[in-house]
Amino acid sequence: MRVLGIETATLVCGAAVVVDRRVIADHWIEEKNIHAERLVSLIGEAMDQAGLANADLDGIAVSVGPGSFTGLRIGVSVAKGLAYAIERPLAAIPTLAALAERIVRESHPPYSGYVLPILRARRDEIYCQLLEARDGTLRPLWPPRDATLDQLPELIENHDVLMTGEGVDKLAIERSFPPGLGRSLRVANAELARCSAGIIALLGEETLERGEVADLAEIEPQYVKEFYFRTRQP
Repeated sequence: MRVLGIETATLVCGAAVVVDRRVIADHWIEEKNIHAERLVSLIGEAMDQAGLANADLDGIAVSVGPGSFTGLRIGVSVAKGLAYAIERPLAAIPTLAALAERIVRESHPPYSGYVLPILRARRDEIYCQLLEARDGTLRPLWPPRDATLDQLPELIENHDVLMTGEGVDKLAIERSFPPGLGRSLRVANAELARCSAGIIALLGEETLERGEVADLAEIEPQYVKEFYFRTRQP
């Protein structure tokens, strides 16, 4: 299959193309407030490198969150619009699961154990999910949720956990985690912890091959937390 993957859930804005389970193009930038300006051009760059026109695609995959409210709306809107335009199926890929998948697939040897993908939310809050990797397969232990850093010891219990996601290396440096957590928590390197359009495309190909197609009329970002608009005070 030929699948375009779109990632906009974090500071990463990216597009990648997979052909028959191999990433052949992956273009991304990591910068604030750039998604609306650059996503379409990054898609074009990835498609050009792959030597494909939009009509050559068999499907599209998009990271649906949780993550940045604005970034997710942009990514899902672009993915839906392209899917409508070329009449191709769309796969909705959960962002936290995709972060865990990158750890499993790109670690050498493949990672086995507990993995906790997290993304920063407002203030001292995070989005997180605990999964278990065994024999190359991930099993979620609970669904994506919002939490505070102080809740991590209770959430991960006594498991030895590898934490991944945007900014986890900075979290480890800037914050003293709750007592006892340091013994059971390790942090992925910055490259593997970054959201990847290539992983979204690979998971999208597998998802579409299983016949799991998103309803274009119903698909929405998975915010986990309610989106609050900021209003100026008079």
